Amino acid sequence: MRAIVTGGAGFIGSHLVDRLLADGLAVLVLDDLSTGSEKNLAREARFECIDLADADPSAILTAWHPEVVFHLAAQTSVEASQADPLRDLQVNVIGTRRILDAALSAGVSRFVYVSSGGAIYGETLRPATEHTRPAPASYYGIHKLASEGHVALAGLSYAIARPGNIYGPRQRGGSDGAVIASFLQQATQLGSLMVHGDGGQTRDFLHVLDAVDALVRLAREPASEIWNVASGRSRSIRDLAASIELACGHPLARINGPVRPGDIRSSKLSARRLRTIGWRPRIGFRAGIAGLVRADLGQTLGTATVSVDVVESFAGVPVVQ
Repeated sequence: MRAIVTGGAGFIGSHLVDRLLADGLAVLVLDDLSTGSEKNLAREARFECIDLADADPSAILTAWHPEVVFHLAAQTSVEASQADPLRDLQVNVIGTRRILDAALSAGVSRFVYVSSGGAIYGETLRPATEHTRPAPASYYGIHKLASEGHVALAGLSYAIARPGNIYGPRQRGGSDGAVIASFLQQATQLGSLMVHGDGGQTRDFLHVLDAVDALVRLAREPASEIWNVASGRSRSIRDLAASIELACGHPLARINGPVRPGDIRSSKLSARRLRTIGWRPRIGFRAGIAGLVRADLGQTLGTATVSVDVVESFAGVPVVQ
């Protein structure tokens, strides 16, 4: 079987590529390397450098003829979307439309689109379900929601994934949503943590391997649906800082910074629908943080690798029935 992963050289995408290869699929990665790196890719993966915002991938998909396409390529910074909404529109909406048209022409059986939970729902005082009315508070969220509409109307069998805050190895500190990677980088280099606002903001944190397992399962689901991909439990940034301090084993000073433009305060997601198809998060929050701290010792953040046994523990779920 063959799969295409757009944005496959990035943080989540590269872990997805590892999983698909472990499951025995042939994988082609499409990425413009604006934020990803070929260093993240396994040797067995094929790679094409392409910017979907400006180039038509139809010939590539027709030649490769994949059964499933995972679309993760995106402009993911809320702050950048506020500063340059036209670029965000070009990447997140036009780019999605291009890969959809190419998938249709190539006869793709299943299209899995990775959207955003926090950006789509906006402020959520109660856990948002897939039926919660969207209330995006940024251009990034608006364009992600528009892209979901394109996916739903394209005529393909699809799954739309709305993830919470995904964390894990290979995530770059400083990128949007990467508060855990940023905190670990600050803890290592500065011995302090920059907390934007008062730290009372809440997020749903999920390890990248659990997120990838969800995407693989969604690729084999027959129904065209929207799915929250989350742990189902929200934590404050203050609690996160305390957990990282505990894992590091020494005190970390707190520095308060300004609230970032477009940042929401409360993000709570329900993953009940995803649990109905047998998915459960396997990596606990504290274990995930402790593993990152261990991996970070003596290594540059973002180059840590996941051990083979951890990847293999998630293998075995077929991608398409």
